[in-house]
Amino acid sequence: MKYKTDTIAAISTPTGIGGIAVLRVSGSKAIEVVKPYFKDKNISSLPSHKATFGKIVADNQIIDEVVLTIFRAPHSYTGEDVVEISCHGNNFIAHRILELLLQRSRLAEPGEFTKRAFLNDKMGLTQAEAVGDLLNAKTKYSHLAALQQLEGKLHNKIAIFLKELTALRTKLELEIDFQEQGIEELERESFLKKMQQLHENLLELVQTGEEGIILKDGYRICLVGAPNVGKSSIFNSFLESERAIVTPIPGTTRDYLEEAISLQGYLIKIYDTAGLRKTNNIAEKAGIERSYQIIRNSHKVLFIIDGQENKAELQKLEKIISPRHILKVLNKSDILDDSIKENFRKKGYIECSAIKENGLQKIKKAILDEIEITPAQLDAGLLNNTRQIAAANKAATAMKKAIDSFQQNMGAEFTAFDLKEASIALEEIIGKITNDDILNNIFRNFCVGK
Repeated sequence: MKYKTDTIAAISTPTGIGGIAVLRVSGSKAIEVVKPYFKDKNISSLPSHKATFGKIVADNQIIDEVVLTIFRAPHSYTGEDVVEISCHGNNFIAHRILELLLQRSRLAEPGEFTKRAFLNDKMGLTQAEAVGDLLNAKTKYSHLAALQQLEGKLHNKIAIFLKELTALRTKLELEIDFQEQGIEELERESFLKKMQQLHENLLELVQTGEEGIILKDGYRICLVGAPNVGKSSIFNSFLESERAIVTPIPGTTRDYLEEAISLQGYLIKIYDTAGLRKTNNIAEKAGIERSYQIIRNSHKVLFIIDGQENKAELQKLEKIISPRHILKVLNKSDILDDSIKENFRKKGYIECSAIKENGLQKIKKAILDEIEITPAQLDAGLLNNTRQIAAANKAATAMKKAIDSFQQNMGAEFTAFDLKEASIALEEIIGKITNDDILNNIFRNFCVGK
């Protein structure tokens, strides 16, 4: 994409009152932009990476006492000259200083500092995406996953795959150039095994996408069941607050409720849906239809009963979502007879009590058993968005085509072409090959000062 070489400025800290606010200036003229307003010292001669105390002054009036730090290119976040100004955390002061800076620069676009870091090879595209993920991380594991990606775990994994692909492509190019020599039979076996192993590795990479998205965006749980089985009570118990209205009147929940919690460091999104039943009420009908939409998009559905089996609704549910994604729950176990509970245990139901302390522990354990991700998996690097997963799928598909063409003796040119397609797809993930639309879409979701 076309690189903008002008100098940009923005406030990098959130709006509000705090100890400090930080403004950032980046570009070849960053020092010149700030220089007229920083009194007492000539900042052109200041050393890099050293904080300096001084005053921001305009029209002979002091705006604020600040701490200024210069990061000289290429040893800065963006790879350009960068000046950071820490002033008192007051909106008026921060914006007054920004007004001065914008007289000699322009306001940065969302994510433009990080975009420049990427374009100046200070970080790969997966690491740039991780900056946004880190800013939005809501739980322990989403934070850890973003940090691992920021440190280059995924980038390094892709780089290894690309190195292996390059070695394979080089061998084929040699065969194409010196066809009369050919590849010996033992070499063919070794070459095929290397391609097959790389294909398996790429398939494993694609599979990490589900874990990565769960860590980043959350594990979606939908509470489903007939009216008055206690869905809203379970919902409130998960949240440890009275978020949903609970009454003995069936059909209280006409629309879905959505909340997010952290469960032992994992982000869990819980949906309390309208009770599933036949009804003539227009509002309730609409709520039930929305319930089915949420069910289709959930990782796990908690099908809740309170002692009355609901076979028809369970069968209907199993036509919408795979039975392996359904967790059958027997609520109100604190008031049910042992014989009833034993009967439902045999049918695979988990007992719980929404009103009893620690009454949801078995459900929480079942959820954690589904989503727990090991430190080794985190450390290996995970895909965590649809762009990355789509590119990894393209690479795996191209790799399979290369294996097929090689086994069918279609010619080295065909296999080489497929291997090149796999390389291009992997290069898209880390940003070696990309287009302006993809980059703009990634960075427009950042805040202005990042």
